[in-house]
Amino acid sequence: MPKLPQIPYKLYNEHNRERSACMDLSDRLRILSKSTISFLIKDHTAAVAKNLPEMHRLFALLQAKLRRYPYLYANPAIGIGFEEYVEAILLYNYIKNKPLPTANSLKVTPDTYLGGLSDLTGELVRLAHQNEKQVEAIHDYVAGIHGLIIPLSITRNSATRAKLETISTNLRKLESIIYDLKLRDKI
Repeated sequence: MPKLPQIPYKLYNEHNRERSACMDLSDRLRILSKSTISFLIKDHTAAVAKNLPEMHRLFALLQAKLRRYPYLYANPAIGIGFEEYVEAILLYNYIKNKPLPTANSLKVTPDTYLGGLSDLTGELVRLAHQNEKQVEAIHDYVAGIHGLIIPLSITRNSATRAKLETISTNLRKLESIIYDLKLRDKI
């Protein structure tokens, strides 16, 4: 009879502890990023200025933990915080009329970046509803994003594919807003 295996209790407990810590950090980052997005849409600059440093701190802390435990990247719950962070940073840069950072400069995976970029287009639809004068410029910007993602070869049915399809949906929403404003002679 073979000898019984040794169970890595210490390693298992460490894994659970670090996974829980990363999930907690990710959730805190998600909540803070969502509130920052809301503040950006409502033009609450003081709240945005307060949230951004804390978002960057949580992001860096989570990144450092994941460098030590890279296998935790596979946990979808951890990626949600990263995606919300990317969305908030992209929206901030759009509103401030700055170039959008790249996936490399943000140090996130391509899927995380594309998810944040896709969600950005939804926030731009919200922004368009609030500012009729910017609707056409926002439409053109989202159309530009749509043009950039068309060549991507995502043939599998995945979360990234679903996210990218929302860019098309958001582009149609913007077209509908423009059509409605033209009917009412607002633009």
